[in-house]
Amino acid sequence: KRSKSSSCTKGAVTHMADHEQSMEDESTERLHQELSGVTPQGMSPGCHCLEFDSWWNEGKQRRFVYIRYSITEGAFQMAIDEDSNLYHVPVAYGARTGEAVTVWDLHVGAEVDILGRMTTLQRCSQTTAEWNKYWANRLMLLRDRLAEELKKYDTRKNDPWLTWQKGRMESGKADLRLLMGQVAGLSAQLNEYRPRLAAQLSIPQEMLIIEGLPRKRKQEKESEA
Repeated sequence: KRSKSSSCTKGAVTHMADHEQSMEDESTERLHQELSGVTPQGMSPGCHCLEFDSWWNEGKQRRFVYIRYSITEGAFQMAIDEDSNLYHVPVAYGARTGEAVTVWDLHVGAEVDILGRMTTLQRCSQTTAEWNKYWANRLMLLRDRLAEELKKYDTRKNDPWLTWQKGRMESGKADLRLLMGQVAGLSAQLNEYRPRLAAQLSIPQEMLIIEGLPRKRKQEKESEA
């Protein structure tokens, strides 16, 4: 009788575990459906360049500048008003970090050191704004789901920065690098309890591929030379 009871108990535990796993899989599948639904109508997330306007003051004169970043090349083109030249800038640096910026560092409000001048990206094109919103929505869905899952296993409060968000997400202003850091941080915490689920809710692989495009392009050119 004892053996039969033990067998039944093990069977019940296995059934409960399978049921929980099934619910988790369904929940994760729903999340991925939500993620696939955040693409703006008629728009592919495959944007080729990001475009921004900025300006600075030279004495009493304000100079306007147009900045274009090639996602595949990882380089900038810059045009300044009253200057017929088009400047090719292979690298720009983050004003705060001093590190070379990539596609995920660029948004309205970002400060970059370009051609030795600190420049705040003031406005962006409609396509750039849609690109920014698309990836921000994906990352926020992941971040919020991770924070929700963590509450089940860890009652401690997360570091405030892991869930911090501006009150209003204005056009092109989402800090995607910050959101990526939040997702990575929360995913690392969840990995201690649910490694499989944490892997499913990590930074989208496409984002890592996109960020690596300039390096891949450079390697291809070197191999052709």
